[in-house]
Amino acid sequence: ISGRAAGSSKAGLMRPLSAKIAEVVKAAAGEDAIKLVKIMASGRNVSEFRIVKSARLDIQKVRNLLYRLHSSNLADYKRVKDNKKGTYVSYWTFNKAMVEELFSKLHQEKLQRFRERLDVETSNLNGFFVCPAACTRADFARAEQQRFRCEECGQLLGQDDNTRTIDVLRERIREMEAVSVA
Repeated sequence: ISGRAAGSSKAGLMRPLSAKIAEVVKAAAGEDAIKLVKIMASGRNVSEFRIVKSARLDIQKVRNLLYRLHSSNLADYKRVKDNKKGTYVSYWTFNKAMVEELFSKLHQEKLQRFRERLDVETSNLNGFFVCPAACTRADFARAEQQRFRCEECGQLLGQDDNTRTIDVLRERIREMEAVSVA
């Protein structure tokens, strides 16, 4: 055990998270919340003050992130009154059981967005126009309003062959549907 870990309590250690948990936490509460979940994953009923100390973040920031996790059912808490100080302390526990459900929901939402994008791309086959400097991409109606000029740099827009985009979207949808079935 390293000197740094030896003096730490179990709840102060940060546990590594699976990619699935990290993805769900990031989507539900933001990138900063991953650090908090790593701390909470080390035990049950972790004091909010222990989380603040271990995360090295401001108490208000930590509470905001914890409440975001709670609103997604990824964290549970209980409030206990400190009889000496007369204040309340919240103790937090990561709700790992919700990860699978939220991951499935995120996966389905992402799959739906890919399907919608595929619909747009296929219904506008070769109907998009792109700036040679890659500033913008517009459908025919928007390109026409801009007089086929880039809004950013003024260059003439060229027709975009979106067949490769369609192929990539179809393949990505197939991959995601295969994961959904498995």
